[in-house]
Amino acid sequence: MCGRYVLKASALDLQHEFHLDEVPSLTARYNIAPMQAAPVILDAAPRKLVLAQWGLLPRWAKSAKIAHQLINARAETLKEKTAFKELLGTHRCLVPCDGFYEWRHEGPQRLPHFVHQQNGHLLAMAGLWSRWRSPDGLDLDTFTIITTRASAELQGLHDRMPVFLDREGRQRWLSGPTHDLASLEMLLQPWHVSPLEIVPVSQHVNSVLVDDAGCLEPPATVQLRLL
Repeated sequence: MCGRYVLKASALDLQHEFHLDEVPSLTARYNIAPMQAAPVILDAAPRKLVLAQWGLLPRWAKSAKIAHQLINARAETLKEKTAFKELLGTHRCLVPCDGFYEWRHEGPQRLPHFVHQQNGHLLAMAGLWSRWRSPDGLDLDTFTIITTRASAELQGLHDRMPVFLDREGRQRWLSGPTHDLASLEMLLQPWHVSPLEIVPVSQHVNSVLVDDAGCLEPPATVQLRLL
């Protein structure tokens, strides 16, 4: 799954990596959490970076509360879920990131790890988006991140991971409305293009209220000696 991620790249780096014409003013984000606004690239405007809420709200949703349940979408069941099946052919997006966090449970502790490319390059997660109109008439763009089974290198950490797309896959994902859903589903595979690195990080990141560079620091170690 993907429940927290990082996007600390500069606007210039994002513009170069994703061939964008428009990039809003951004601040480095070290702990992007569900229900927060984050930069995405919509298939409706593939050369523009926009902000959207992480947590999908289908156009038919009666309440914004459902977004908490739709932060991730399983690749294997996209065509079976009411919230996702009508979006796959028409409402796709990319979610840029430097990497994502995953937690390993050891007893009562949740030990965070940061997963990223060894070469430090930006990644693009596959997503779906929807424009929801609130009861007071305001339009809100929202998105969900698609997940798939974990690659071999990540299976010891978790059994799921975000779908990352390479350059060719990004172009196909943003190519506009299509009825050829099978070709899109072929893209939704575990990442294999370049090595991913798993790095233990500080439990500072465990709180969604924290969003600073300390999230990526090594975990603090305390040695206890019996005298």
